[in-house]
Amino acid sequence: MKRSKLLASALLALSLQSPLVSAGNTVETAPQFTAQRLNGETFDLASYKGDKPVLLKFWATWCSYCLEEMPHLNATYDKYQGKLEVLTINVGINDSVRNVKQLFSENGYNLPVVFDADGSLTSKYKVIGTPTQVLIDRDGKVRMRTHLTTDALESAIEELTQES
Repeated sequence: MKRSKLLASALLALSLQSPLVSAGNTVETAPQFTAQRLNGETFDLASYKGDKPVLLKFWATWCSYCLEEMPHLNATYDKYQGKLEVLTINVGINDSVRNVKQLFSENGYNLPVVFDADGSLTSKYKVIGTPTQVLIDRDGKVRMRTHLTTDALESAIEELTQES
């Protein structure tokens, strides 16, 4: 019984993140989108192509892992200003703009946020749970998907922000 639990845990851990390049060296093109941030500005993914990598974080205020990772994400946003575009996307399920604004205000987060009220972005990116991070390179290719912030994600961000 212990062995099966260990195997299940290992499989779960492996399923929680995708490598920088997926099996067979095929890399998925990130679905294009334009969305309005809560501050009223427009985010257009296409505008970052050729300029800098983009990190999308799908999350919710009721997701405990999301809340645990938010301070680290905010620090990442501050650290890579100008080198990495970060966009948080609240999945909009059982949540509200009011909850998001309150959370950001109480914790001093300065991250850009989109509220996905109709779930279109969540669906477009095939998000099946929160948190989900999608790292997109300068060429508009998805380089990594992960459910949790890991050393592998940190290394991938560092690598992509160092490329010229």
